[in-house]
Amino acid sequence: MNLSKAQWRTLFVVWLTYGAFYLCRVNIGPARVEIEKTFAIDPLEMGLVLGALKIGYAIGQLVNGQLAERLGPKRILLAGIFGSVSACLLFASAGKLVAALPSIAGPVNAVVHVVSPGAALGPAAALLLVIWFANGLFQAGGWPPTVKIMASWFSPTQRGRMMGILGTSYQLGSALTIAASGALVAFAGNDFRAAFIVPAVILGGVGVHAHLRMRERPGPGEAPSLDELAKAAASAGPSNADATKPSIRETLLVTFTNPRIWILALALFGLDIVRYGFLDWAPGHLKKLHGSGVLLAGLKVAVFPLAGGLGALASGWMTDRWFQSRRAPVIAVTMGMVGVLTLVFDRVAPLGAGPTVVCLALIGFFLYGAQILLVGTAAQDFAKRGTTAAAAGFVDFMGYMGAFGGDVLTGWLLKNRDFHAAITFWASAAIVAALLSALLWRARPIATS
Repeated sequence: MNLSKAQWRTLFVVWLTYGAFYLCRVNIGPARVEIEKTFAIDPLEMGLVLGALKIGYAIGQLVNGQLAERLGPKRILLAGIFGSVSACLLFASAGKLVAALPSIAGPVNAVVHVVSPGAALGPAAALLLVIWFANGLFQAGGWPPTVKIMASWFSPTQRGRMMGILGTSYQLGSALTIAASGALVAFAGNDFRAAFIVPAVILGGVGVHAHLRMRERPGPGEAPSLDELAKAAASAGPSNADATKPSIRETLLVTFTNPRIWILALALFGLDIVRYGFLDWAPGHLKKLHGSGVLLAGLKVAVFPLAGGLGALASGWMTDRWFQSRRAPVIAVTMGMVGVLTLVFDRVAPLGAGPTVVCLALIGFFLYGAQILLVGTAAQDFAKRGTTAAAAGFVDFMGYMGAFGGDVLTGWLLKNRDFHAAITFWASAAIVAALLSALLWRARPIATS
């Protein structure tokens, strides 16, 4: 790839920084069973705790997408990192904090009853929900600034490959976090706190590195492909859109009235139901199904995002090379495969570790290939000028609303039905996402994005 030294450096810093966010996001999955035991939480209560992060993240996506446009992406990204570090440390201290905040359950349940009228959280579950909701708000400081920085450093013809490479950061980050969190809990004598303290310390170190090394946009000569685009734009005459930054009202209006962005957002809604179904619930399910420890269960599920890194690379390359930067055909086909393979997983998981790992790897390959195109590449393609962070934030907002609903409904299904019902729900969400994506089959990137 014809990239300058500065572009390679920026790609590495952004790759490392965003991947590290997942240290303090998916670490809860392998620790879930021990958290339930420690605080006597049932599956529905745990589903609400898991879903709280998604609601916080969804709200944060809308807010941070706008703030990144107005205040600068690096500032928002760093605030997200150090806020998430603080939330994870508080989560690890929840056992001590709940004794000092026994009355927290009342106001939290007043809100929870709107979503799940039959749920009644105890003080411990209510406190965990509040902390994990706050973590979601801070975690949302990662993606919109990341997309904004990537759009500033790489041209539209490079996006498929560059976002594919960036996608491997959070797939690898997820895989390493799932495996390491399971190991930390096991080595700490099934103490869930280890899965929150160690990742928080590492993420804090990455935040310091980003503060010192990350730059929001290139200087003259540092991004040759963008220099050529700038010359072409200058020869075409001045643009009023570049004269001033759009207001928050303008970016919201442009984003919310863009039908292509809505299709991407609704497709990601379905995709994230499946993604967080596997990330949040599969480790505990396999622990019980196979009779294995938390470490081995975490290692099995880690292959899901690990194979997803290869899927992200492949999907971005395919759209640039064979589909003239059209993303929808690849998204639709891969999400269709996710739906089919999710149903297959329900059949092969009882057969043992080998078939389970192979099936999880295939699901991860196809799912993450579609995910990076939906939330990153296509969001840049179809965003109007000056609204890339806002568009990415809205698409990811809808994705995490899907993840929230998925966690709550999965918890309800596990409490009142069984895991087979949850799997069928996930597969249906994937098929709907595939059908929605197919509506954009012939759509190409807009020239002004």
